[in-house]
Amino acid sequence: MSRTNLSYIYASSRPLSVIHFIMTSPDSPPLQDLPGSSPEVSTRFNFADADVIFQSSDSILFRVHRKNLEVCTEGFPPSGFAVTDGEIIPLSETSVTLELLFQFIYPQRHPGLDATPFDVLEPLAEAAEKYQVFPAMNICHIRLRDMVHEYPVEVAIYAAKHDYPFLISEVAPMMISIPPIDVIQILPQSLVLPWTRYVQEWVRVHQNVALKLFSGQMPQYKGSISHADGMPRSRQYSRAGHSNTCRWSSCVIIVLQHLGAGIHTLRSLDQVFHMGTNREDVENCCDWELLEWRRKIEEAIAQIPKFSTFL
Repeated sequence: MSRTNLSYIYASSRPLSVIHFIMTSPDSPPLQDLPGSSPEVSTRFNFADADVIFQSSDSILFRVHRKNLEVCTEGFPPSGFAVTDGEIIPLSETSVTLELLFQFIYPQRHPGLDATPFDVLEPLAEAAEKYQVFPAMNICHIRLRDMVHEYPVEVAIYAAKHDYPFLISEVAPMMISIPPIDVIQILPQSLVLPWTRYVQEWVRVHQNVALKLFSGQMPQYKGSISHADGMPRSRQYSRAGHSNTCRWSSCVIIVLQHLGAGIHTLRSLDQVFHMGTNREDVENCCDWELLEWRRKIEEAIAQIPKFSTFL
């Protein structure tokens, strides 16, 4: 009778991940005996006394110790599960991911992951969560937090999927730039209502501060003035420091047009207050008030509570 091959089905349920093992057909040849196959073995994880053998998705073998898996993880085979000598357990992760992951189950200095690129870190973080490799889970989520500005959507998906609300708080302001329907699809049901309340705070700033023309008094500007806009201004504008020929009305129209696109514009104030190629035509009085307008918006945004406060 040929040996029975071992495979698994992975099922996720927070907070712990569970792996259910099933036995394939007795007529199926073991992976290492497949015709023409000759799996390579990891040079780092090729222990002679290993009692568990894993195979990566790209057919690299990893010979590791069951005891280390028991101590450092929750998702790998339990001690009571019998594995025939030489049996191979196939995993869906690549050898690059497993090479890093298994370093966290041994008593050694663990990888710092400081210079690990996102396309390597992200699958490692997912594998750490999937198999509950506790030493790797913490450092992965810390490193991903450092990448929220570069990969806000990906980090948001990871944080929501694995229940890291404080990481979602870090990435939440950047998610304001994402279409609302896309955000709702990313978040688990439990976070939809808190997210709606959080967005309302941005809506409030957008409507009550950003779209409300700043009307503070300005010091009278004195100097040589040459403006392209010859429209006369009211006494209110004159008292505010605008000359009778400045282009303040044009500046206001440009800013309001930019802001009118939606609350996501609050995340790109450089573009909102960009006057285009006519920046040199903006007088000092108007430039001053544009800066004040922007400052008021930035102050209001800074007062928005963190997303975690809505949980």
